[in-house]
Amino acid sequence: MWMPRGWTNADAVAATREFLEQPLPRKAAIRAMMSKLLSPEPYARRCAADLARRVSAREPGVLKKYADVLIDLVAELPYEEWQARGYTALAAALNAATHAQRMRMAPLARGLVDDPRIAVSAMGLEAFAMVAAQEPELQEEAMMLLERFRRTGACALRSRARRMLPVVAAGRD
Repeated sequence: MWMPRGWTNADAVAATREFLEQPLPRKAAIRAMMSKLLSPEPYARRCAADLARRVSAREPGVLKKYADVLIDLVAELPYEEWQARGYTALAAALNAATHAQRMRMAPLARGLVDDPRIAVSAMGLEAFAMVAAQEPELQEEAMMLLERFRRTGACALRSRARRMLPVVAAGRD
């Protein structure tokens, strides 16, 4: 998986397309992405985390075999690597397949919601909502958070809250 130094949205779209065009089960593509995600190089981690988020959004569960690794990575990534942490949190939330994984992910997502950076907070809010949509014991808390951010806060938080409200509400039915 080649990653240009600028890693623009166009690069991410192309990498996502390339990944999804690989024949199933995409073992080589997943292995290459996970290798970059676990790399000591922050730039490679950020690009791989973005790719993991994008492919997981297109095919939730595509990385479920690595959900525990993604959750651990959210906890371990340094504060300075905020984009990689946020993207990895979204990928982890989209791939957490078990109750235990979702319950491990919930406090990490809550922590991201409290981050002073709006982008990180928005990604944490979305990750928490995705986890809560599948966990009845978290749904009331998620609805309260989403309602709060839907009315106040930065535009990114309001937008994310509006988008995630129906997702969590559907989980309550």
